[in-house]
Amino acid sequence: GVHDVDDCMATLDAAVAAGITDPTRVAVVGGSHGGFLSGHLIGQYPEAFKAAVMRNPVCNISLMVGISDISDWCYVETFGCEEGRRRCKAVPTPEDLDRMWQVSPVAHVHKVKAHVTLMLGAKDRRVPFPDGLQY
Repeated sequence: GVHDVDDCMATLDAAVAAGITDPTRVAVVGGSHGGFLSGHLIGQYPEAFKAAVMRNPVCNISLMVGISDISDWCYVETFGCEEGRRRCKAVPTPEDLDRMWQVSPVAHVHKVKAHVTLMLGAKDRRVPFPDGLQY
């Protein structure tokens, strides 16, 4: 939710500067990790996006870590590769859960201004639908 967001915003800025994008009509679409990125973009840059479609988005890593079949991803996304692998365990510490919340799109949801469509899969084991409901 940091470097990838920065890359997307730099690309959007370049497209607007080149005159190939109308900044009043920008939307973002993504699924799974792309939904995670979309949630971060509309929360961190609420003025830049008019709409978003998020399919099976990772919205709250602190929730997902306990219900997904890829809990190791939650640690790696939160702490980076080496530290995430070192910290990864069946029961996260309160400190780990707090950090997972802080790096989740749901931490920015109160700033969202875009129209949002959520597409949640009832049987998705990677990003179970209760995670998307957090948004």
